[in-house]
Amino acid sequence: MTGNRSLARTVAAAIVGAALLGACASAPKRPDPTPLGAVPPILQVKQAWSVQLDPVPPTFGAALAAGGVVVASADGSVARIDVRDGRVLWRTRVAGGISAGVGSDGNFSAVVNSANQLVSLGPQGQVLWLYRLPTSVTTPPLVHRGIIVVQGADQRLWAFNAADGKQLWNLELRAPALLLQYPAGLTVDGGTVLAGDALGRIDAVSLDGGVLRWQTALAYPRGSTEVERMISVTGSPALAGGLVCARAFDATIGCVDTSSGALRWSVEAAGHTAVSLDASMLVAAQGNGVVQAYAAADGHPLWNNAQLKYRRLSAPLLIGATVAVGDYQGYVSLLSAHDGSLIGRFSTDGGAIRSPLLADGRTMIAVTAHGGVFAYRPQ
Repeated sequence: MTGNRSLARTVAAAIVGAALLGACASAPKRPDPTPLGAVPPILQVKQAWSVQLDPVPPTFGAALAAGGVVVASADGSVARIDVRDGRVLWRTRVAGGISAGVGSDGNFSAVVNSANQLVSLGPQGQVLWLYRLPTSVTTPPLVHRGIIVVQGADQRLWAFNAADGKQLWNLELRAPALLLQYPAGLTVDGGTVLAGDALGRIDAVSLDGGVLRWQTALAYPRGSTEVERMISVTGSPALAGGLVCARAFDATIGCVDTSSGALRWSVEAAGHTAVSLDASMLVAAQGNGVVQAYAAADGHPLWNNAQLKYRRLSAPLLIGATVAVGDYQGYVSLLSAHDGSLIGRFSTDGGAIRSPLLADGRTMIAVTAHGGVFAYRPQ
């Protein structure tokens, strides 16, 4: 655990940004990825469709809503794809490129362009309005019921009417001394926005009025330097069974009661990718590539799989009785949610899978760094 944390901290220091940290010393050599072995043909999947878009940065996530998946590329292209058959429903281009994206509720979509402007896109991908934010943004905007919520690097939250750009509210939260370039995340639970912040907390904010309902820490800063003390929540918080769970960078994984804000449990865990959750289980890919399952109720370890160590894994996806996880070569490995055993694998286009995998019913969607969007269904 200590060695993994040291490597992760060094990598984090390298990506925090030259403006904050200056030049960084060379990182220690990354361990060689575990070679992929034979796969028992227990679960077989078939490619349903694929769409080729422009390259997708590792900090971008795709958005799934109302039977469509919206994908954004750094060069400014945004596309909405029908999950059923892979038809491109619309495709547009945001001038100047994109720095954070994408969020969608199936009707409206939103990205942040390279000029720190929040861009609202209409039902056909048309640009409706732009709003210049006073800070940079790495976290994908949240779009829900015609409201766009965006989180700035200074941790401030803004909410806008997606149709006309009217600002509904903003909320200032304390910012850390340094900020990771791993994006945090926003999710919504009824009328509450759940935001992971850069101080290792989950903030519950009313969607309508921007009132802070509760704020719960998953981790607390440790160490003697600002780099060692970085504990930003990374990835979108996961919701299930009255819990919201998330990872604090290279520190802990924890779950919080959504109604009261009480911390149910937390465990020490090194890594930076988001977690996946259902009513009984939480699954996470640790920094060294071990896939670990915990009981959702109390965080008790259930199983782990070390067959994918150092393969630079994506956030895992719990889909029924299966756990899917992508890697740096574009493979998606399928594990049994019962015991973590390897039960299947499929390949995409060879590009790294960094965006979280998505599921719409029985359809699993993977987005690669090359811009490939692939849909698979079990046979």
